[in-house]
Amino acid sequence: MSNNIFSIGLSGLQAAQWGMTTTSQNISNASTPGYDVESPVLAEANGQYTGSGYMGGGVSTATTQRAYSQYLTTQLNNAQATNSSLTANNTMASQLNNLVGSPTGGISAAITTYFTGLQSVSNNPSSLATRQTAISDAQSLADQINTAGQQYDSLRQSVNQQLSTTVTQINTYSTQIAQLNSQIQAASAQGQPPNQLMDQRDQVVSNLSQLVGVSVVQNSSGYSLFLGDGQPLVVANQSFQLAAVTSPSNPSETAIAYNGIAGSSSSTDYLPSTALTGGTLGGLTSFVSQTLDPAEAQLGAIATSFASQVNAQNSLGLTLSGTTGGNLFTVAGPTVYANKNNTGTETLSVTLTNPSAPPTDNYSLAFNGTNYTVTDTSTNTVVSSTTTAPTTVAGMTLTLSGAMTAGDSFTIQPTSGALNSFALATTSASAIAAASPALASATTSNTGTGKITAATVSSGYSLASTITLTYNSATGTLSGVPVGSSVSLNGGAATTNTTGSVAYTSGNSISINGVSFTISGTPANGDTFTIAPNTGGTSDGSNALAISNLVSNSVLSNGTATLTGAYANYVDNIGNAASTLQSASKTQTALVTQITSAQQSVSGVNLDEEASHLLQYQQLYQANSKVIQTANSLFQTLLGIFN
Repeated sequence: MSNNIFSIGLSGLQAAQWGMTTTSQNISNASTPGYDVESPVLAEANGQYTGSGYMGGGVSTATTQRAYSQYLTTQLNNAQATNSSLTANNTMASQLNNLVGSPTGGISAAITTYFTGLQSVSNNPSSLATRQTAISDAQSLADQINTAGQQYDSLRQSVNQQLSTTVTQINTYSTQIAQLNSQIQAASAQGQPPNQLMDQRDQVVSNLSQLVGVSVVQNSSGYSLFLGDGQPLVVANQSFQLAAVTSPSNPSETAIAYNGIAGSSSSTDYLPSTALTGGTLGGLTSFVSQTLDPAEAQLGAIATSFASQVNAQNSLGLTLSGTTGGNLFTVAGPTVYANKNNTGTETLSVTLTNPSAPPTDNYSLAFNGTNYTVTDTSTNTVVSSTTTAPTTVAGMTLTLSGAMTAGDSFTIQPTSGALNSFALATTSASAIAAASPALASATTSNTGTGKITAATVSSGYSLASTITLTYNSATGTLSGVPVGSSVSLNGGAATTNTTGSVAYTSGNSISINGVSFTISGTPANGDTFTIAPNTGGTSDGSNALAISNLVSNSVLSNGTATLTGAYANYVDNIGNAASTLQSASKTQTALVTQITSAQQSVSGVNLDEEASHLLQYQQLYQANSKVIQTANSLFQTLLGIFN
């Protein structure tokens, strides 16, 4: 009997010791990341049959169980993936927002300063000093636009470096999870779960989920992890590797490739953005496609439009030496990248249909063997899909030479290259074509109150000789219009003049063969007005004034925005994106905190509870020690009887 009591007490002593060991383990790992609180699972030992019934055999420790909730762990991993994505995206968007500054400062202020300088030139066109100031203002504008281009390049390089680092970490974690799967399976074969290895694996999965969104499937072989489009990262004891490589469609950017099983020589597949949702990797790729690329294209469109408008107007004037004006600025045309995986012989060249109002998005041209599809990659919408190669689409003229084969594609960036290429075409102050090639004047002997504005010209104007217009009060007309000339009144449609006269209405603009002017007031009968070719460019500044007035010319955003207005919209768009991301990031961080609290309430160590358990097991240990002491006393009594 005493022997049976002794064995029962010993089993209780071992159970108490195991409980204290487990409690000590919990307390020592209270701050260990990924540790799940453990507890011993006690079970009544098998009894021994006697004539008086089954006699108890004490207690046994069945296993040590960790407090683990797969549901809460999955929730937390998914929330962390989203949070890391928003954090990475928000960090980069905030950097970009800090760079662009005020909607009325920076490049916008430089544009305004340049046009203000040209107003000064229009008031004093013969002053070289005034002209040189305008050239200096132009150089300042070019410097600021170039600086913006360098900042975009720097941000893009930063993203590329972060993508490369992130992919390296993802591969490391994938390898660790595969190794842990193998170790856990081997250790579990002995009959007990290796809690420490399982905690390590869950922690690595948590770390991985912060880098890229994954789904986790648990089976007898361990954890299997899959990317958003179903590509496996881990299956049992095998890991699959990613690679950060130069994008085949845009050599300035980094793409994520899927290399297959680690150590294999399988072919490289480029992953679409849908496969890279969540985590730092997803946040960085989203920043590039949703914020960085569109913003660079929008600012490039402003630079392209500015150069085009100024150059076009300057070409309509006369320089200080009396020659026709040329370009004051240079800017690169659209950038076209042929996908490096193309197999056809085709080449693609692209020009802007109207550089003064260029597209503000980026595009791709792809061929699937039947259709040529042009997609706006900024909005991910198809803008054209035809069975023949497109020639004009989205404000661009496309010239395709050679034959595209199925799967071939091109990336088209209409204005992204404008920032780094923007420059002055000349630094000569005399190159500013301040004078109009047509001079309008009222005859000094006129007796009425009629006045005529300075003449402006449009592209393709014609003024071979002086036109003299004479007012006829009886008919209310101006005679002297060349018969057969193209005439437009007050911005209306142009018509061929057959009468040699036009109706006069005070304040209405008149255009004859592309030479425009306005007569107002009340001319007297016989008063005359002349429009004559300008033979010099030293005293007239009307074309410089026309250039300065471009500041209020609404040509961007489908004719609704001026240059400075478009820049304000550009800054506001970036600011709104950064603000939205910041708000979403704060909300998601709060959600992560909430889920973490719920998960830790199940799996985390509660030191108060562990202290209570420690006291409980201590009392259990002492009680079972007393049982053993009693059994020993009984045994000694029995021995004493025989002695």
